[in-house]
Amino acid sequence: MGLNVVPFEGRFVEPAAALLAEGHPDGGLDLADPAAARRLVAAWQGTGPAVAAVDGGELVGFLAASVDGVPGPRQASVRLQQHAAVDGRKREAYRRLYAALAGRLAAVGRFEHTIAVSAVDGEVTTALFELGFGIDQIKGLRPAVVSTEQDVRLREAGPADLRRLLELTVELQQFHATSPILRPALLDVPAVRDGFQAALGDDRQLLLVAEEHGRVVGMMQAEPDRRHRSTAVIGIASVAASARSRGLGTALLAGVSDWAARCGFANVSAGWSSANPVSDSFWRGRGFTPAGHKLTRLIDARVAWADSRLSYAHHLPGGLPPSL
Repeated sequence: MGLNVVPFEGRFVEPAAALLAEGHPDGGLDLADPAAARRLVAAWQGTGPAVAAVDGGELVGFLAASVDGVPGPRQASVRLQQHAAVDGRKREAYRRLYAALAGRLAAVGRFEHTIAVSAVDGEVTTALFELGFGIDQIKGLRPAVVSTEQDVRLREAGPADLRRLLELTVELQQFHATSPILRPALLDVPAVRDGFQAALGDDRQLLLVAEEHGRVVGMMQAEPDRRHRSTAVIGIASVAASARSRGLGTALLAGVSDWAARCGFANVSAGWSSANPVSDSFWRGRGFTPAGHKLTRLIDARVAWADSRLSYAHHLPGGLPPSL
């Protein structure tokens, strides 16, 4: 028998859920629960292209991507619940699965491929590195603890702070456009504003600000983590450039950790760009251990026209040989 890649069908949902649960034994993840894993697999059916690797009728692995309309954004995302493979055959399975999926994504204009992986699954990470992926985003975890240190004035944000919160978010996005991060400074300000307004009216969320001389110079947002159980996730976190290196970020984190512990959360999670030297140093230096990575591969969009049908006859005297 050999490994064959076929379209993902409904008959693969149960074995796919079992693979997910086996591959994520950590009790802090919903995926560790076979019933929850099955619901998550069933939920992404029909949201984009999906393929399965089978050998002798048995599911060896699967890979699926979410595509939000065509034409649409250039990115195609593979979430944590959209891929898995059996131990010992992961390299072979992921290479075959991605080969089948990547061309279909490029054909509909999706040239940026991202995939979420567990930080402890080195076999999958290595297989994807060999396919041209690299670490883009890191998600870390640390215990939520109550802190008694409050050297910085902190308070919960109110409606009057909305404009200042947006200013800090724009400044953060502009910082992300600098080297070595080099992300385009594109921001959906109305969507961010709506998110802040929703947080201000939601008892399950925290929007904490730091003040100096009566002016808001930092903020940190937190809410329940949808993926990790008993965990509060930090969303937007920003300190004005003019106020950095004075302990404001550390104080905001202490305030968020205190809120999380008092709300009954066992852990706090945060995500940051691997290429961001400031964020990487901050979060790692304050006890966040990487639990997951988002890997990204950027395809040269010229493949849409510079493919096997492109003729080079005008470059060579007498045209191309018949064999070419």
